Amino acid sequence: MANHNQLVKEQLQHMLFGSLLFVCLASIAVALDIGADAIVSLGGVSHFTYLAVETMAHALLVLDLILFILYLYKSSITLVKEIFS
Repeated sequence: MANHNQLVKEQLQHMLFGSLLFVCLASIAVALDIGADAIVSLGGVSHFTYLAVETMAHALLVLDLILFILYLYKSSITLVKEIFS
């Protein structure tokens, strides 16, 4: 039973640290979005450059969210298997 509890504890820690990693990646996407707004105020920067940075910020955030959902799904399945085994 002690080994079973240890496995569950380790899996929960793994999920916590993995979630923190995805939060850090999402904060990079938010910083890019803020940077895109700052580019507009610079002047002399083409609209294409602004759109490129903004599009990359949005793409990074969407990709991060999709991968985060898949990560939580896979980790949750593993956790449930460890709890009931």
